[in-house]
Amino acid sequence: MSKRLTVIILIILLVGVFYRLAVTANGNFLFNMDNARDMVDVREMVVLHKLRLTGPTSAIDGFYNGPAWYYLLAIPFMLSGGDPYASILMEIVLWAIGGFFLLKLVSRWGSWLVLPIGAVWVASNYILLTNAYAFNPNPVTLLSPVLVYFLVKYLKEGKAIDIVLTWVLAGLFFNFEMNFGVFTPLIVFVSVAFTKNIKLLKQKWFWVGLVAFVLTLLPQVLFDLKHQFIMSKAVFQYLSQNPGGELNITARFQTISTSFYNTFLPTLMNHRIFTNIILLLAALLVYSFIKESKKDQTATVCLIFIAIPFLGYLILPVTVNPWHLGGEMAVSLILIAYLLKKLMEGVIFSKIIALTLSVSIIVFGLLNIYNFFINDFNKPSLDASLFKNEIAVIDYVYQYAAGQNFKAYVFMPSIYDYPYQYLFWWHGQKKYGYIPGEYAYAPNKPTYIPSQNKFQGRKDNFSGLVFLIKEPNRGHNWKSGWEGDFIKYNWETIDKQMIGSIEVEIKREL
Repeated sequence: MSKRLTVIILIILLVGVFYRLAVTANGNFLFNMDNARDMVDVREMVVLHKLRLTGPTSAIDGFYNGPAWYYLLAIPFMLSGGDPYASILMEIVLWAIGGFFLLKLVSRWGSWLVLPIGAVWVASNYILLTNAYAFNPNPVTLLSPVLVYFLVKYLKEGKAIDIVLTWVLAGLFFNFEMNFGVFTPLIVFVSVAFTKNIKLLKQKWFWVGLVAFVLTLLPQVLFDLKHQFIMSKAVFQYLSQNPGGELNITARFQTISTSFYNTFLPTLMNHRIFTNIILLLAALLVYSFIKESKKDQTATVCLIFIAIPFLGYLILPVTVNPWHLGGEMAVSLILIAYLLKKLMEGVIFSKIIALTLSVSIIVFGLLNIYNFFINDFNKPSLDASLFKNEIAVIDYVYQYAAGQNFKAYVFMPSIYDYPYQYLFWWHGQKKYGYIPGEYAYAPNKPTYIPSQNKFQGRKDNFSGLVFLIKEPNRGHNWKSGWEGDFIKYNWETIDKQMIGSIEVEIKREL
C-alpha cells in the first residue's frame, strides 16, 4: 500500500472520527438499561476486585455471553474513573481500527474503492449506531474486517501469526455475541476448504490457534461446571422447545431474508432503490462468481462469512435481531467493493454503472453527514435514554437537595433502574461529593444490584426529601402501578418539575 493511499485512508478515518465525536458530543449517546447494567457489573469488577467468568445475559434465559466484553469495558472504566463516555470513545477507536483494515482490503482491487467504501463506513446509519451506545455485539461489527483480513492473509501466506490472530478474534466474537460467534469456527474451516488450502490443516499453528479459540471460551465452561451445567441445560432446553414449532424452511427463509434486508438497508443509508439495485447486481455477480474456475480468495471468504450464518439461522430456532448481523453487514461492504471492481473491469456500459454507483454512495454519505449538522447537531432531544437527559435529572435532584441527604426512586419502562443506579454513584460522587442514602426503583424491594450495599450513601442524616423520577411509558401503562406503590407512605408532595420528557416529583416524609 503506497504512502499516498495510506494518507487518504487516514484522512477518511479522521473525518469519521470527528463525525462520531460530533454525534456523541455533550452526552448525546444512549445509556439505557443494557449499557448501564454492563457498567454496574464492570464497576463491581474494578472497584471490588471481583473477577467474572461470564458477561452480559443473552437472548436465552440462563445463558450468558463470555466475559471478554466486560474486561474490554474495564479498560476505559479504569482510564476515565468510570465515565460512561469513555466506552463510546473506545468503540470509536475500534471503528477506526476496523475501518483501516476494511479499506486496506478493498484497496487491493483498486485504490479508488476506498472512497465509496470509506463513505459507507463513515456515514452508514447502521455502522454509526455502533458508536452511539456501548453494546457487547458492537465490536463484532467493528472488527469483522480485521478477522477477514487476517484469515485471507493466512490463506495466501500461511503465516502462524495470522491464523492465531484469526482464531483469537473468532473466540472474542463468541464472547461478545454468541448468536453470531457460534458460526466463526465453521467460517474458518469452510474458508480453508473452499479456497483449496486443505494443506494448511497440517500446520501445527492452525491447531495452536484453535486451542487459543477454545481458551477464550474457558471462563464460560468453568462457570457452567461450577453451577451444575446451568448454561448447557438452558441452551438444550431452548433448542428443544423450538419457538417456531415445526421447522418450516420456506417461512424461515422469508423471515431471515427480511431480517438481513432490513439491516442491510440502513447499512446503505436507507436508500431503498439503491439498495435493491446493489442486491440485484450482487445476485448476478454471485451467479457468475460460482461459474468461475479461479475464484478471488477475499471474495470467497466474505461470501462464506455471510452465507454460513444465513444458512445457520434457517435451521436454528433463534430470533435474529439487527445487532446479530453486524459482522455480515461490515463484510458486505467488502463484497460491494468487489462488485464495483468487477463492473469497472467490464464493458463501457458496465464501467458507467460502476462509476454511477460509486458517486451515488459518496453523495449519500455526504448528505447523511450534512443532514446531521443541519438538522440534529446540538439540537435538544426528549429521548429519556440519552445520557445527557439522565444527567440533567441527576443534576436537578442534587441541586434541589442543596447538599442534604435524600432518597430517590426511579420508574423506567425496563423496571430495573440501572442507569440511575450507576449515575447517582458515579456523577453524584464526582460532582457533588456524596451518594444518596437510598436510590432504587422502589423501596423495600429485593436486591438486584450486585453488592448494592457497597455503593450506598449514608443513612443517618436523612433530610426527609424523596424524589420520584418518572420516565415516560413506552407501550405499557406500567407507571400507574409503580406510582400506586407509594400511596401507602405518609409523604406530602411539595413540588413537580419536567426535565425534558422525564418528570421529577419531590416529596417530603412527614
